[in-house]
Amino acid sequence: MFYTICGQYNRTPYPAKAIFVFNENDIWVAMDGDQIARMNGTVQVSVECLPYSFVINKIWGTSSNNLYVVGNLGNILYYNGLRWRRIESHTTLNINDIWGDYNPKTNEWEILAVASDYGQSWDTEILRIKNDKVEKLSTDTNPVMEPLLTTWFIPNRQYYVAGAGIYQKRLIQDKIWKNNLFDITTFATTSIRANNINDVFGVGAFGDFLHYNGVNWESNYQEPLLSNGAYGSVAIKGNLIAATGYNNREAVILIGRR
Repeated sequence: MFYTICGQYNRTPYPAKAIFVFNENDIWVAMDGDQIARMNGTVQVSVECLPYSFVINKIWGTSSNNLYVVGNLGNILYYNGLRWRRIESHTTLNINDIWGDYNPKTNEWEILAVASDYGQSWDTEILRIKNDKVEKLSTDTNPVMEPLLTTWFIPNRQYYVAGAGIYQKRLIQDKIWKNNLFDITTFATTSIRANNINDVFGVGAFGDFLHYNGVNWESNYQEPLLSNGAYGSVAIKGNLIAATGYNNREAVILIGRR
């Protein structure tokens, strides 16, 4: 909870909205608006007051000197360890997720983000961030790709985007995304993360919990099944998986171990 806004005391606390962890001593937590706290364990060591105010949805980076923040109305901010600057996204859609990975063939980091005003319009975009520029990638599929909420990939091996449907392709230059809308699940997929291309997890509406083992996708409807809620995020580290969400007005945390 944020009790200060850029150092000024605030009577109404703001909830945390996004988190990214480099290690246990370097954790970045963002609130809904224009503030990001940097944590050393459980101790707040600094507060970054962003130069733009917007709803922050996700944080991603390779280090505390190479950090991206994305959010509503097409906002992308980049932090180089000294200052923040805005990257023009050329969209006003809400940017819902960002992911990056190192491409050994090009010796560069690939960074993708997905944007949509989910539940409000059918528009969706896939954005590639490179050298402070944003390129819009193809959303071609059959049938038409529906709004997106999440992305995950390993360069030159597998790329996923998902939301109303899960879509994949092998190479970033491939024009067509494969998989029909209801091939894998009939529920919205809010987050996809993985250990590798044969160990992929997806979570979503009504407690939808999916796993791809390299051959096929499997659904798992063991408790807790969320009758009036959804998982909003999932993370995997080795044999440990964690998902967070809500059911009615209660928070839900799912922990899985192999």
